[in-house]
Amino acid sequence: MSTIQGRRIAIVGGSGTIGTHTLTALLEDKSHTITTISRADSNATFPLQSRGKKGDYTDESFLVSALTGHDILIIQLGISSTDQQTPLIKAAAKAGVRYILPTEFGSDIYAPFAKVFPIMSSKKQYRDLTEELGMSWIAVVNNPWFDWSLKGGLWGIDIANQKASLYVGAEGRFNTTTLKQVGEGVAALLSLPDGELEKYKNSPVYLSSFCITQREILDSAIRATGTKESDWDITTPAVDEVIAEARAEVAKGNHMAFIKEFYITHMREGTGGNYQEKAAKDAEVLGLKEGSLDEVVKAVVQELADVK
Repeated sequence: MSTIQGRRIAIVGGSGTIGTHTLTALLEDKSHTITTISRADSNATFPLQSRGKKGDYTDESFLVSALTGHDILIIQLGISSTDQQTPLIKAAAKAGVRYILPTEFGSDIYAPFAKVFPIMSSKKQYRDLTEELGMSWIAVVNNPWFDWSLKGGLWGIDIANQKASLYVGAEGRFNTTTLKQVGEGVAALLSLPDGELEKYKNSPVYLSSFCITQREILDSAIRATGTKESDWDITTPAVDEVIAEARAEVAKGNHMAFIKEFYITHMREGTGGNYQEKAAKDAEVLGLKEGSLDEVVKAVVQELADVK
């Protein structure tokens, strides 16, 4: 990676699932001035090395004041709060912020399935707004977070109960990134010299810890638990049937049932879940390396054991 350039960075959502890892990585860099912005009634606490600003996200004067003097605004809001980006982006423009990292931190915005799932297509409006207001955006692409998803059984592998659904028709390779690597990737990106950072202007940066298959995750889980494949309840459902069932659940009002189809889609060949070539190029620029699958899976197994 090139020489590190320090910047004044504001972060919203710095106490969240991905925000905590991003904030930690930025502070470990020690070259940036970091400001955390949170709601007035928030109980979140932040490291002393960061400067905290609390206020109402609908109060434009507060937001403009909090953001004035900053180069970059990182917005890492939860899935139910993404609409709160609009006042933040508008205030950032008035405050003279140059770059916005909006609440992306998900799948490839240019993947074939990007327009299929509202969870992805709805994000475009915030990128467009950023450009309309004269700023630049960078979309962080990391696909579903590997360790977070594995703990929730979202890859079709339930470690706690030693069950797995190996989807027939979804045997392709896909990229996925750990929470820690996402944070480190953002920190590395925002430490690039201006000339290199500008290459990501109004475009994605691709992060990845692994480019793997569902079968490889299961094999690693078997090793991490010290079990044999025969100890697991393994089924092989056809993806078309699973997706049809998920859509039927959505139609009944269970709107989160789309998650199963969302994950399966990443594992299917040609859908856009595999962006390894792009990730490899960005990893070289950012100085990032792939991790050890077995080490990460073993850590997840231990976390699950600790909460029993």
